[in-house]
Amino acid sequence: MSSSRFIQVRPNNVASDQTISFAKGFPTLSFTIPAQQGILDPRSIRINGELMVYKGFDAGVDWPVADSDGAQRVTMDSRLGIYAMWDQLVIRHDKSKQVCENIQNYNRYMSHYLGLTSSVQDLTGHMNEASLIQPNADAMFYNVVSSGTDVVAGVFPKTKKPKSFSCYLPCGFLMSGQSVNLMESAFGGVTVEIHLSPDSNCLFSRSGDVDATNSEAHYELSKLSLSCEVHDVPQEEMASLASQTTGEHEFNTITGLYTTVNSTNAQIQYALGLRYLQSAFVSFVPATHINSLSNNGLALTQMSQSDGSLVDMKSVQFLKGGTNYPLDFTVRDVTEISGNADIATAGAASSFRVPDSQLARMLAESVVPEAMVDKTSLSPANMSRVYDLSADGTAGASYKNIKNGGPLYGLGVRMSQFNAGEDFSQEQFGLSLETDLTSDNPIGVYLFFKSKSKLVYGPSGVNIMK
Repeated sequence: MSSSRFIQVRPNNVASDQTISFAKGFPTLSFTIPAQQGILDPRSIRINGELMVYKGFDAGVDWPVADSDGAQRVTMDSRLGIYAMWDQLVIRHDKSKQVCENIQNYNRYMSHYLGLTSSVQDLTGHMNEASLIQPNADAMFYNVVSSGTDVVAGVFPKTKKPKSFSCYLPCGFLMSGQSVNLMESAFGGVTVEIHLSPDSNCLFSRSGDVDATNSEAHYELSKLSLSCEVHDVPQEEMASLASQTTGEHEFNTITGLYTTVNSTNAQIQYALGLRYLQSAFVSFVPATHINSLSNNGLALTQMSQSDGSLVDMKSVQFLKGGTNYPLDFTVRDVTEISGNADIATAGAASSFRVPDSQLARMLAESVVPEAMVDKTSLSPANMSRVYDLSADGTAGASYKNIKNGGPLYGLGVRMSQFNAGEDFSQEQFGLSLETDLTSDNPIGVYLFFKSKSKLVYGPSGVNIMK
């Protein structure tokens, strides 16, 4: 019977002081699990380290965020925690350096995944300990971002208080349940590569104000390592496992794309080239919020007008080759029905202030099938329409104050009911949206496609079939 051991590897690329920071020119974090006589359990992989958030530099010195920073205080997305820093995840075959899996816009994908598969108790409990996730904006600032009240002359903290994390990496290759033969003659070593998010995209000012005190806000990672579990190969199985020079892995992966819309009738079409498409889901953010310290560019908000008021989503169509699919009808959102009581205007005729329950259900099913989910933080609190996209998070109506991890809105559809996948290799995927976006406010649209992939490896490297 094989014995198991936990190994820990250091990053391939860190600064001389053993830290890594996007602001200081280290945008990529890389770890290599070397080839050895062992079997890797990829589900056990964890990225460990410490996070420090700074509001800027003073005379070339990093100055941490403090409780007393006031309106300009720097903070992060409460649902994402450390995942806000992971912009792109790449899994490589170490021997050939070929890509096994690549998920772009990984932090936005994780916001969907965590919000729909973790309860509010998870966000408060073990996810807090492991990934620095918090249930609301205030908890994120005081428990994770700030270094406390120990200040010099009432301004700067005397001591830095880094926060420890040990997060797993949800993705198809690592979470498929299939072990990896690390022997040199078989699959060999695995490289985990994380592209870091720009500081201005994962950090933002709570009040929306950016001035000399926070305009150079940045984060820093230190004491980084990757840990995982490796099973030693018993002597009697050495010969048979060494002869496994070829093999395959099947898993679901995510393909990420980005576009913008700026009209009442938005038409999005892509030739995906995917044979086994399981589902598709999208999220929205004003283009001006991306890479902006004034706003949270990772929030899963609804579409908005240029003044920050929410856009009414009137109808939604998912298309295959230009025709409705998999639904053979148009989904009419509740916001299309006028003349209903609006709690914000004391009964005056207006649109619904609640989201469409059918669209919410479709979104949840597109990320993780209902049968596989026994908890979620999706609720009327974070799916409501009773907020605007104003940058001032000190105001009650701002999207920065939404409970249960922040806004959790998106559109999604499940293509395959029995995990077989739908063939989109010859026909285009389409999304048609009818809205009342009448102002000039380009909306960034992040599209994610979940599809089945097969990885085949051999002496010449790896080949991916989607």
